Amino acid sequence: MKTLNVLLVFLFIPLCAFAATMPEAMFILDASGSMTEAAGAQTKMEAAQAVLAQVVPAVAPEVKIGLAAYGHRRPQDCADIEILVSPGSEDRAALLARIAAMQPVGMTPISEAILQVAEALGGRDAETTIVLVSDGRETCGGDPCEVVKELKRMGVRFVMHVVGFDVPEEDQAQLACIAAAGGGNYFAAENAAALLAALQVVSKEIAQKVEQAKTVVVAQATGLGKLRITLPESALKSLAGIRIVRKISDKVVKEGELPAADSTHPLMSGDYALTLLFANPNYQPPTEMPLGDCAVAKGATTEIALGALVFNVAEELKKAPVEAVVVSESGSGRETLRLLRHDNDYYLFKPKALLPGTYDVDLHYYRCEKPTTVATGLAVAAGKETVLTLDAGLQVTRPEGTRVRGWDLRPTGGGEPWLAVRRGTDNDEPLWRPFIARPGSYDLILKVYDMDEDLPVGEGLEIRPGQTIRFDTGL
Repeated sequence: MKTLNVLLVFLFIPLCAFAATMPEAMFILDASGSMTEAAGAQTKMEAAQAVLAQVVPAVAPEVKIGLAAYGHRRPQDCADIEILVSPGSEDRAALLARIAAMQPVGMTPISEAILQVAEALGGRDAETTIVLVSDGRETCGGDPCEVVKELKRMGVRFVMHVVGFDVPEEDQAQLACIAAAGGGNYFAAENAAALLAALQVVSKEIAQKVEQAKTVVVAQATGLGKLRITLPESALKSLAGIRIVRKISDKVVKEGELPAADSTHPLMSGDYALTLLFANPNYQPPTEMPLGDCAVAKGATTEIALGALVFNVAEELKKAPVEAVVVSESGSGRETLRLLRHDNDYYLFKPKALLPGTYDVDLHYYRCEKPTTVATGLAVAAGKETVLTLDAGLQVTRPEGTRVRGWDLRPTGGGEPWLAVRRGTDNDEPLWRPFIARPGSYDLILKVYDMDEDLPVGEGLEIRPGQTIRFDTGL
């Protein structure tokens, strides 16, 4: 069994919706003995050092950093853990020098390392994001997945992502468990280039949080201040307006349309709760999306900059039986926005205004029990559009003379159905409609009345970007 060779942890503190606290980062480097194994033309330690030499200078300059390591001094010692650069440091040259001098000799106490790093951070009130990069599992008898779960149960606010660096199949389950327990994602990195790419995704997320942290917040005072809201012009298409509530009295002080993509709202100084209102068809009330709290001060302007998620749907897929579009935060899975069809899809795929961040998108289809994830890790930046292209799909043709009660689209190689479609008791909707699908390889399983076994009518179907497969079952 391989030891856990590289453990890199980025820890940063996201702020409340409009707080001005800058994110921080904490690197933990595992210098266990198997770091001497080859990773292409380099050892794994040399590959990790080269990746860090690119990643650390690229982290936003406002971000303070720290460094911890284990297995770097003594072999066969599970207590060999050390904070080398205390959290909150601005000396990146010192951090890189300590990494460059690292020699791999020891063990991999991942559970204890997470606990010591959490203690060194001092129990921040804001949520912390941890990114763990590893090529294997715990080797010192601990259970890091349970450690993460216990920290969550204790009320420690954090999200943990895990990057598997050349991880053997038998070790992936533990690493995936750590990510799931921490409310984060598991990334697979086969080599140094993939490790660099994964950490660059994290660096971009930190940069987005830095931009959020730059939002202007001023101290409270009596009198009038201003709230300025900006968003891409396209995002106005799906908005019914905004609601502004004064927190001290819980009174709605303003509710209505945003007059423009850049609008300013005079307000008494104080704290306010903001909610975006998304339009719905057929006279349905607006769908609410909380933006969080902000402070407005006399003589000052508090600025809130939103981005937009723009949907580019292929013409032939606009007839897909989508009942709801759901946008959630990547990593935590917290639902941000859910828009229902309400018997009219006019607003479903209109651009959506969102706070800067990283999001996943699910579609809920008619007569499908589970949602279908069509995109993950979509980065939305203030003042910019992020385009989600949905141009891959599947349409099954109706077989003549065969009564079909449903079909499943399963990932090739096994696993739960990615899409499970069933007919109703009164008709066969929506079996023969086009469905938006993520590009990939699938098996199509037909469920026929009066047959005990399902029919694998299509194996290894390749759904590619820009293509909608119209599949004839041959029945």
